[in-house]
Amino acid sequence: MEKKKKLSKNSIFPDAKIKFAKVPTIHFQDEIMMDILRRLPMRSILRFKCVSKFWKSLIDDTYFKRTHYIHNRDNQNSKKILIAERLVNKDETFSFYTSSLSMVEDKQKLDWPTSCNPVDARIFCSCDGLVLTRVCSKMFDEELLLWNPSTRESILLPHPEYRIMTYVFGLEYDATSEGYKILAVKLNGKKSINISIEFLSIKRNSSWRRIDYPTDIQRVRGFRDCGTDNLAFLHGAFHWLGKSTSGYYTTVSLNISNEVYGEVPLLKQMYDLCPLYFFFDHGVSVLRGMLCFYSTYNKISRSTNGIFNLWVMKDYGVRESWTNFIKIRDTDLFLSARPVYMFADCQVLLHFQRFGYFSSNFTTSGRPFDLCPECDTTKRGIVYAESFISPTSLLT
Repeated sequence: MEKKKKLSKNSIFPDAKIKFAKVPTIHFQDEIMMDILRRLPMRSILRFKCVSKFWKSLIDDTYFKRTHYIHNRDNQNSKKILIAERLVNKDETFSFYTSSLSMVEDKQKLDWPTSCNPVDARIFCSCDGLVLTRVCSKMFDEELLLWNPSTRESILLPHPEYRIMTYVFGLEYDATSEGYKILAVKLNGKKSINISIEFLSIKRNSSWRRIDYPTDIQRVRGFRDCGTDNLAFLHGAFHWLGKSTSGYYTTVSLNISNEVYGEVPLLKQMYDLCPLYFFFDHGVSVLRGMLCFYSTYNKISRSTNGIFNLWVMKDYGVRESWTNFIKIRDTDLFLSARPVYMFADCQVLLHFQRFGYFSSNFTTSGRPFDLCPECDTTKRGIVYAESFISPTSLLT
């Protein structure tokens, strides 16, 4: 019998096209079983490993893990939301929860990825089911972790040059080097225009590497602290909002492979409200494969309507393709808001902080979101697709 084709080194990253005909050792009945299993949530699949040695071998197979992730990545009904939650003005520690976006009753509390009893936690970003998070067991005692909340595996990452909470992060897979990379962008002080850019390749004995920033365009610091933002990734590059010394706003890009900088232009009407409002917050993100610019404007009086705008770039790199996708006016509008995810009906999940409150939560642009009811809590989180990728395996 012909031997099963050996998977390449980068097979942990499931972007390659799958053709069942190229795996001759998988019989027709096994294909049907795999097709059924890959549609199930990981929690159910992991339980099925106890059924028999054959089932365990099938589920542990790298090929099956790839097909399962591809199905979940492209299926909106399989998306999960990961939330870090803490009661406001309480001494209770943070809790992690995960749930599908479509089934509120599926909410599940997760164990901490470390043995410490943290007093603070931040979820920065995710890629291929891996989550970059920061936990703090006591003041300034920070840990940066790469965590798979589906398999409960995690690894401790080295610290960047400065405090973790002074950075915005991006996590992505680099097909050129066949590995995952983290980009950290820091604004050195509230008034300084200097920027620190650091790269970390996730592998054994890796360390942060600082790279040059040869431009006068500075990263824009929003109203919120850095730890609630993440870097947008699109077309092989990380993106963040910048402002030139002459006063115009733009989007700075940095290619993950060749580390070449670029710019994606904005329209002036996208940010020309800034001087008119006392509170304003803005940034860039990615929704449905489109670069987005979001902004929230509020005057100091709560009797004045605030404004939230979401712009999408329908044709990447073409300045004229920016379109005002959502505009919300509300007297109780959030002090800041960030788009997290776009549903199939084009409603947008927003992470927000209301004016005059210390709590933060999630809502949508046009319909109720019952997973996170209003209460005195601080919630931060991301939407991700489950995967079997092991953080530990990246260090080999």
